Amino acid sequence: MNLTKTILIILLTLNISLDANNDRALKMMKAEQRVALVIGNNQYSSDRLPYLRNPINDAKAMRSKLQTLGFTVYYGENLSVRGMDKKLRSFSSSLSKGGVGLFFFAGHGVESQGKNYLMGKDSALVTKSDIAYESLELNKVIDTMKNSGNRLNIVLLDACRNDPFSRSGGGGLAKVDNARGMFIAYATSPGDVASDGSGKHGVFTQEILNNIDAQGVSIHNVFKNVKRDVYSKTNQRQRPWTHDDIIGSFFFRLPSENSNAYKVKSSYDFKNLKQKAPTDVRPLTYQEKQFQQTKKTLKELKTHLKNNDTESISTIVHYPHSRYRPFVDIQNKKEFIEQFGYIFDEHLKNIILSASEKDLHVLGYKGVLLKNGIMWFQDGKIKQINYQSKKEKDLVKELKILDQNYIHPSIKTYDSKYFVLATKKFKIRIDKLKDSTFRYVAWGSDQDQSDKPNIINQQPRGKPFS
Repeated sequence: MNLTKTILIILLTLNISLDANNDRALKMMKAEQRVALVIGNNQYSSDRLPYLRNPINDAKAMRSKLQTLGFTVYYGENLSVRGMDKKLRSFSSSLSKGGVGLFFFAGHGVESQGKNYLMGKDSALVTKSDIAYESLELNKVIDTMKNSGNRLNIVLLDACRNDPFSRSGGGGLAKVDNARGMFIAYATSPGDVASDGSGKHGVFTQEILNNIDAQGVSIHNVFKNVKRDVYSKTNQRQRPWTHDDIIGSFFFRLPSENSNAYKVKSSYDFKNLKQKAPTDVRPLTYQEKQFQQTKKTLKELKTHLKNNDTESISTIVHYPHSRYRPFVDIQNKKEFIEQFGYIFDEHLKNIILSASEKDLHVLGYKGVLLKNGIMWFQDGKIKQINYQSKKEKDLVKELKILDQNYIHPSIKTYDSKYFVLATKKFKIRIDKLKDSTFRYVAWGSDQDQSDKPNIINQQPRGKPFS
């Protein structure tokens, strides 16, 4: 086979592989959940926050549009600050299951000392110092979404109103600096004020509604079109602002399977075998990078296990390395090597050695799991091992027997010791019982766990402190 044919086959194989990857990504986007929180507030108890005509209309229309695009929508209108926070918690619970999250707010938004705050109907603003205590901070929304570990998060704010404490009528929102991996859009540029609009909807929301359901148009291009249309329809007075830090693609309305919107074009001319400039080659998403890093780490780990090379294994472990109670976290390589024989028994080694990339499962922005969670990888390192060897289990039993022989007879029966806390006045112990309930026990600070407890209280099923 001559060199030209060899190159042609390699390039053709590469092109087929890229198309296959994109097909898988498109199927993933079809299957992943979409969940949104939509809030519209237009009536406020504070004299400093005037009535707004359009936020309820905006929120209702956005809810309907997102539902047609496959989003499950949590919805609220004229919510109190506490009501908004409660909706955010419910929204976050769904986000933790993965997929795409979207937060939309229409109403009064205020900037104070470089931070942004969303006003509830009961936001009682007397002085500017009240803002932080009488509102929902935008950073809280952003952090909640980021910490959910889902694939992608979007924040849309039609909330750039007048500063209620400005005599000059200024206002607007500040830029965000904690939104890594997110897409955020404001109705206008930071520091500028957006109009509530003279029609049924605010201009920004109206143009989102007009553009968002275009089939096969990426989120980047949707908001380029929104910017253009808002800028034009406000006679260049209002220019939407976006923070675009997402990697990869997202479509509100997915392209058809025959569409070229999501296909990677080869950077080679197969006919003439001449390289040309790449056009729309898609960079790897954060999750894809995590998967590739973990594949490499898993391969290295298997090699090191075969060679009994604990030193090399210690270099691919994240520190501090979390361990199950009652064991303390491993702080460094030296400690890991010392405890290696307790953690890695033959059973765990065989599980790892028999694993393949099919056993890896991406967990949003939290990393990658092996074998449904027996090992957790993040950024190419072993973050946590969710496994107890026989040596560790035997040691736990020995420690439990010693503990039961020491503590007061009234609390000897438990499944596992969960937590012990000492304050200036009290010693508090929490035990998990066999029926999955938790028992709280308390002594005075001058007493010992072998003394009769002052308080014994049993908590219903669930996590302590819930």
